[in-house]
Amino acid sequence: MGGIRFARFPRAAIFFPLSKPPARNYTGRIEGFGPRQKRKDTRTMSDHSTPHYHNQPGVKQVRVGAKEFMCVGALPPFDHPHVFIDMGAANETICPYCSTLYVYDASLHGGADPAECVYQPAASAA
Repeated sequence: MGGIRFARFPRAAIFFPLSKPPARNYTGRIEGFGPRQKRKDTRTMSDHSTPHYHNQPGVKQVRVGAKEFMCVGALPPFDHPHVFIDMGAANETICPYCSTLYVYDASLHGGADPAECVYQPAASAA
């Protein structure tokens, strides 16, 4: 008889298929569900292929040359959580955190107008 095995824990229910029971370590805890470990990812934002934009100058709208990008709000340390924005079929969108209006312009080829709104981590760290 097929089904799902329920493993009950004080704060969560974890589901496992009957064909493969969960692996347990010597403490009886299920592998992979322990305390969070420190992330070992050492990449910086400049290593990402997604363009990042900010509105430090406080302009009314930022024209961008990408339909998928990250908004960082203002420059650090006054930035908001970096949010991924996908315009989809639309040609403009508003950031849910800082209310910056982003307008798509294909002639910018990944840049921005004003050009100072392209976020570059090395420049902000200096």
